Amino acid sequence: MDPKSWKESFAMVQRVVLPPDTNVFGNLYGGRLMEWIDNVASISAFKHSRSKVVTGSIDSLYFLTPIKMGDIVTIESKIDYVTRETMEVETTVFTEDHNTAVKRFATRAFLTYVAVDDLGKPVQVPDLKIETEEDRTRWDEGARRSEHRKKQLKEIKQFPPKF
Repeated sequence: MDPKSWKESFAMVQRVVLPPDTNVFGNLYGGRLMEWIDNVASISAFKHSRSKVVTGSIDSLYFLTPIKMGDIVTIESKIDYVTRETMEVETTVFTEDHNTAVKRFATRAFLTYVAVDDLGKPVQVPDLKIETEEDRTRWDEGARRSEHRKKQLKEIKQFPPKF
């Protein structure tokens, strides 16, 4: 399996916020944005692995600025880090006011996807090419986040909530 550049799996989608996407205050539902983020990030994971993928985790997601009805939302995603069977996808969201064209950073999330076969069993993914110092920095930061997620997952499995 040949390594792939993040450029080979880059994905970008733009959406206009419509009335069904908003709450009573005219702001985009946080859950709708999460759905859009997961969709775009899964495209990057699929393009990198060329296999079925399932969402493994979504790191903290902070809603930094309101996204209003009529705004144009731009979601970009790229692979930052891979393990044997997983991919970390960095997803960045910008909003653009439909009247003024003012663009604002809305949020960034890191999602982990597992590549799977038709039976849902994990499969190997290609390595990630490190072509620049920025790629190396993103890789190193992704490795730290991956270790943190593994620790959190172990703790969650060890102490499941009781009903």
